[in-house]
Amino acid sequence: MTGSIVSPGHAVPAAGTTPALFEATAAAVPDRPAVAMGTTTLTYAELNAEANRLARRLVAHGVGPERLVALVMPRSIEFVIAMLAVHKAGGAYVPVDPDYPEERRRHMLDHTAAQCLLCLPGQDVTGAPVVLSVVREAAGSEPDLDDRDRLGPLLPGHPAYVIYTSGSTGQPKGVVVTHQGIPNLAADYVRRQRLRPDSRLLAFASPSFDAAVAEFWPMWLAGGCLVLAPAPELIPGEPLARLVRQQEISHVTLPPSALAPLEEAGGLPAGLTLLVAGEACPAPVARRWAAGRIMINAYGPTEATVAVTASDPLTGEGTPPIGRPIAGVRTYVLDDRLRPVPDGEVGELYSAGPGLARGYLRGPAATAQRFLPNPFGAPGERMYRTGDRVCVRPDGQLVFAGRVDDQLKVRGHRIEPGEVESALLAVDGVAQAVVTEHENRLVAYVVGTAGARVAAEDLLPPLRERLPAYLVPDVVVGLPRLPTSPNGKVDRAALPAPEEESAGRVPAGRAPSTPTEVLLAALFAEVLGVGSVGVEDSFFEIGGHSLLATKVVGRIRDSLKIRLRVQAFFNAPTVAQLAKVLDDALT
Repeated sequence: MTGSIVSPGHAVPAAGTTPALFEATAAAVPDRPAVAMGTTTLTYAELNAEANRLARRLVAHGVGPERLVALVMPRSIEFVIAMLAVHKAGGAYVPVDPDYPEERRRHMLDHTAAQCLLCLPGQDVTGAPVVLSVVREAAGSEPDLDDRDRLGPLLPGHPAYVIYTSGSTGQPKGVVVTHQGIPNLAADYVRRQRLRPDSRLLAFASPSFDAAVAEFWPMWLAGGCLVLAPAPELIPGEPLARLVRQQEISHVTLPPSALAPLEEAGGLPAGLTLLVAGEACPAPVARRWAAGRIMINAYGPTEATVAVTASDPLTGEGTPPIGRPIAGVRTYVLDDRLRPVPDGEVGELYSAGPGLARGYLRGPAATAQRFLPNPFGAPGERMYRTGDRVCVRPDGQLVFAGRVDDQLKVRGHRIEPGEVESALLAVDGVAQAVVTEHENRLVAYVVGTAGARVAAEDLLPPLRERLPAYLVPDVVVGLPRLPTSPNGKVDRAALPAPEEESAGRVPAGRAPSTPTEVLLAALFAEVLGVGSVGVEDSFFEIGGHSLLATKVVGRIRDSLKIRLRVQAFFNAPTVAQLAKVLDDALT
């Protein structure tokens, strides 16, 4: 074999299931803080007891191995209790963001056929035979569950969670991940990030994404404190920078695109350990942020328990590699006939090891397409086809070289254009649609029926009813026709840059009339890359998101010398509303 089959990382002994992992830490450091949010902190003993109590309720309602439990809850300490409780009962949890559109939540709940649903008190939710509220109790200790308390033995090969990812067929896919890879991931990240009992790791990822798994379990294996915060405090820029300082965060994982707004907000503390993941890390980002801190570039798909590879600490020189396999993982760089490519040449990355997911929930055909027999492993072993192109550097680290398909990574989210295009084509008046990425923005190119242009304000409301926010295009470009290659396929390379178009929209309402409105309308249009903006246009309904909002706030600070918090922007998102806030501040 050539060096294009990369050797496994540090071996980690099998550690059983996640309840055993957490309970060992709780027994070793019962009085250490395990999770904190705002002014509330639970020790390992307290969190363990809360989860044990809820786990017994779940078992009483029929939750056990191979059973799914939907967690329709926001980021909270109750979510953490619920997740642990499901594992202790032997079940697998399915995180369902309550902010998702109703159609998407309903699809996920129907598709999982969850045995039970957990929510916060007062939430009005349905979708499972049993619905339970998660309420913290001021009670004493509660013994751990074992297999005698469960409906059956809990084994490492049982499902631990199901995460839904964007699907090329127009519907999200549920990835069934077992307990087997989590101890490897946790042990590797503890060593790689130098996590200790006094570490404080910020949970930045949404619990509905698998990146949260790589925040929770390494921290708990190390005996440190997981710090939670509500979504507004996690907005990249001043809110996030302030939170990191106030909470004395020592470790954080961020997508590279979240770092630019932090630059304008004063950066991150020196000595903080920064792991970047979710999208390609540009060389200038590594040069800026690697100095004075441990900075690691990690890579991996949901189908392989979050991470497959991670880099050595970045030096800021050259293109940041995605690194070597993490503990217990094997990677292969192969050609289209599954043969190892010579060192230095580009091939497709495949992964094997205990972290491989079982496959896609109720999707045997999709599973068979991505999870293949491993010709380099033991009989019956599988490998996962990532769809990512890589090559091996002379030092043995992998470098990302693009995709073999149209899948996109935007602001840390994996996006199948087909899912967004399917939603666009379901809107009346849309004849053709192509979705791509431009400068870390999701861009939709649409052709109306009979060649008519389609306005963004006609498309965005129905899209928001069907898609979560991260799948709604930031920019809509109306075209009379899509460019095609000689073979009749859409020529994506010939699609015009969004800035060359008016983004296919007409400004809503009256034109700006005051000096502040004129300034804000120009700022909105410049940052969003659209032709014009009306005073009643909501920034977040015409392509804006939190990262772009921080840019507008920075421009306002430079132009008007007013320090505006991003949260104020969310409360006053139109030109007219924000102009009033600024005019009041100037008087």
